[in-house]
Amino acid sequence: MIKKTLRSNDGFGIIQALAGLIIVTIALSGLFLSSYYAWHNAVGNYHYRVVLLKAHQKLERLKFVNRNNEIITDINGFVSGDFLIDDENDKPVYGLIHPPSRVTYTDMVVSQYVDYDVISVKITWRDGPEYFLNNVLNKERTLVLREDYFYRVDVGE
Repeated sequence: MIKKTLRSNDGFGIIQALAGLIIVTIALSGLFLSSYYAWHNAVGNYHYRVVLLKAHQKLERLKFVNRNNEIITDINGFVSGDFLIDDENDKPVYGLIHPPSRVTYTDMVVSQYVDYDVISVKITWRDGPEYFLNNVLNKERTLVLREDYFYRVDVGE
């Protein structure tokens, strides 16, 4: 049986070889694209952690400035602008810190003599790279971190 198989002239046709080549090519390209996508998501998660730490730092600085303030939360000394998130392979990724927003509320359910300020820090960035799958992977990302500051309001107000 083995000798008969070795002497046989039967083999693969050109159509079968091309079909096999196409299947292998599609499988390998799928593997490469999925590994690139996974790498990009890992880098994006790293950038998210850096941005989260930066936003938390800004809120902690606001807490430090306002630690003895019992009237209204001061956000005037807050610096907004660009900051460097990552500089791998000489391709810097920058984030934009927007000016903080402050909204004051009086919650009548809690007490009419207690107000609270809601401070929000917003940071936007793009992960990159800007050359491959740009419309899928390089969307603008946004992080909004919020902090509430409660303080007592005088009865005479």
